[in-house]
Amino acid sequence: MKEYIQFILDKRLLVVLLVLLGFELCLQLGVYKPLLKKNSYAANVYRITSHAKENRGELNPDILILGTSVAFEGLSVRILNEKLVSLDYKVQSLAIPGSELVVQYQVLKENLDLYPNVKIIIHVMEPGMPWVDRNELILPTLAMLSEINNFNAIQTISDFEYQTGWQDYVYLAFKSIAYRRDIKDFLSEPQERIKFIGRDIRNPNKHPWDYDNDHTESIDSYKISNLDECMKKVNPANNEPIPLGSDKRHKKMLYDTCALSVVTSLENGETESTKRYFRRLTKMYNLVPKDKIKVIHVFAPYSEIISDFGRESRQPLWQRELNNVMKNVFNQEKADIINLERLLDGPDNGKYCFDLIHLNQQGKEIFSNTLGDILFQRIKANKL
Repeated sequence: MKEYIQFILDKRLLVVLLVLLGFELCLQLGVYKPLLKKNSYAANVYRITSHAKENRGELNPDILILGTSVAFEGLSVRILNEKLVSLDYKVQSLAIPGSELVVQYQVLKENLDLYPNVKIIIHVMEPGMPWVDRNELILPTLAMLSEINNFNAIQTISDFEYQTGWQDYVYLAFKSIAYRRDIKDFLSEPQERIKFIGRDIRNPNKHPWDYDNDHTESIDSYKISNLDECMKKVNPANNEPIPLGSDKRHKKMLYDTCALSVVTSLENGETESTKRYFRRLTKMYNLVPKDKIKVIHVFAPYSEIISDFGRESRQPLWQRELNNVMKNVFNQEKADIINLERLLDGPDNGKYCFDLIHLNQQGKEIFSNTLGDILFQRIKANKL
């Protein structure tokens, strides 16, 4: 016992512990946040929420957009603000690429009070999400939660019915654990990270919105009409020349969405996953002041190649469950749904899609202008 006490009180051990404690404290205080790997899950959620917060003076929104990369890539905050400027309505987006409902919930919880003018929340939905709702936490979700009040997120993951383990709680509690891969990547190639940081310092984003999709690449470059063709033509392992208007990155991202679609279930009935998804959605909407803010559900257009993954087959369940959620939370008989899934259908559909799920610049402009026109007419007619 005496030897054990001597070991614990050894100055060398205490120095090491103090250094580790100091390092952890610096990470908890946010010292490392500006150094996060560009476009990583953690960096995205930090950048998007911070940029909106920093620009509240110029863009204090009346309308707040929530959602995943579908909203992030598909809706232009610039265009929506231009459409609604005559009504003195301002729009901002807190859509987070790759975010599950638990992340969107946490973003809303930590940020809604910062925007007291919000009257409308536009929640961009993905048709297949209820059927792939997870009951276990994955690393990207933990990485994002770690950036949004990580200690509060510990309680959130319990409330959201996840099957959690001690590793999940340790990840959220200790930044040195959450950042270990990012720090390792930084130390292995510091020049690359410093180059990106320097580029951002020299060319800061001077717009009050974080992002405006400028991708010109399209599915049309590959002349794809079905998933089998997609898997063959854009497989990174093939040696076929990349067509004009595309590049390696686009080809890889298109292949990823094709591969994901191939293994995606076509279920359209009620499952345990769908039940859990709408219970989680109910928790999220309970954060919204009932007498002040209206929630609008928007379904975005996407590639016709995966038209079987939603639309008529899944809309009945969506409408029924959204009606139930809105009735339970807002005492509203019917959910307010703007369904634009078919907006870009037709022979030119591929020209508007970056990949199977996300729009390119052209698609973004049509989607944003259409939604902006709908919002303008409804706000002007006092129907919102």
